[in-house]
Amino acid sequence: MTKSPQAKTIRPPKPRPPISVILLSILFRLLLLGVGSGFAWVIGMAIAQVYPSSRLQPPLVEKLFDRGQETGNSYQLSPSSESTPSFPSPTTPQVQLTSSERQQLQTQLQELQEQLNTLIGRTAALETQLGISRPSETLEKRLQIVDRQLSLTDETVPLSATPSPTPTPTSTPAQTRFRASQGLVVTLPSDVLFETNTNSLRPGASVILDTLIADLENYKGASVRVAAHTDDTGKAQDNLSLSLQQAEAIVAYLSTAIGSEYHWVAIGYGEGQPTVENDSTTNKQLNRRVEVAIAP
Repeated sequence: MTKSPQAKTIRPPKPRPPISVILLSILFRLLLLGVGSGFAWVIGMAIAQVYPSSRLQPPLVEKLFDRGQETGNSYQLSPSSESTPSFPSPTTPQVQLTSSERQQLQTQLQELQEQLNTLIGRTAALETQLGISRPSETLEKRLQIVDRQLSLTDETVPLSATPSPTPTPTSTPAQTRFRASQGLVVTLPSDVLFETNTNSLRPGASVILDTLIADLENYKGASVRVAAHTDDTGKAQDNLSLSLQQAEAIVAYLSTAIGSEYHWVAIGYGEGQPTVENDSTTNKQLNRRVEVAIAP
C-alpha cells in the first residue's frame, strides 16, 4: 500500500510561552505607555508656557479636577448638614422680692431722690452766688463749671482781702436777707426756684424754701407778702402774668408746709421794678427774683 501524494502533513502545536514571559510583556507595555504619556505631558506643558492660549476658560482636566473636589466636599458636608438643635438665649432671671424688701428698696430710692434734689438746689445756689446759670446742662457739667469759676475767683482775689462783717444784709448761698425794724425780707433768685420761664418749682427748690419755714415760725400769725419779678425778655403782659403765677406757687408751698395761721399775699410785678438795668445777662438774672417780706 502506497501513500497518497495529497495527504497533508500534521504539524505539532506550538508550545505556549511561560507565564513569566507574559507578565514581563505586560509590564513592558505599561511602562512604555507611562513613559510616553509623561513625555507627552511634559511636551504639552512646555508648549503651553511658550504659546499660552488666549481662551479664558480653564482646560478640561482642571474642570474635571475641580468638579471632583466639589463632589468630595458635598459628601463631606452632608453628614453635618443636619439641623443643629437651637438653645434658648440666656436671660437674666427676674428677682422675686418680698413686700418688705420692695418697701425697703423704695425707701432707699426716695432717699436717693431727695439727696439728688438737695444737690441740685445747692448747685443752683452756688451758680446764683457766682452769677452763672446753666439750667440746661447736666449736673456734673454744672459742678465742673462752678469749680472752674471758683478757681478763677481764687486767682483774682488777693489773700489779704477779708470781708468786713456787716449786720445787714446777710446772705446765704440761695438767698439774701434784710432785717427790717419789725420783720424780715428775704430775696430769692427765681432761676434757683423755677424752671425756665415757668411757674414749676425745680426739684431742689424745696431745700431753699424750707429755710424760710424756720423764720416764719418766729413770727406766728404774721403777714407774709410774696412778690415775684422778671426781666424785660418777652411781652410785658406775659411777664406780669408769669410773676404772679410764680408768687402764687411760693405761697401755695409755704402755706401748705406751715399752716394757715398766717396772712398770705401774692403779688406779681413782672418787669416793672428791676433792681438793675436789663442790659446784660447777669443783670437780667439779678432782676429775676422773688421777695418774701414777713411783717408781724
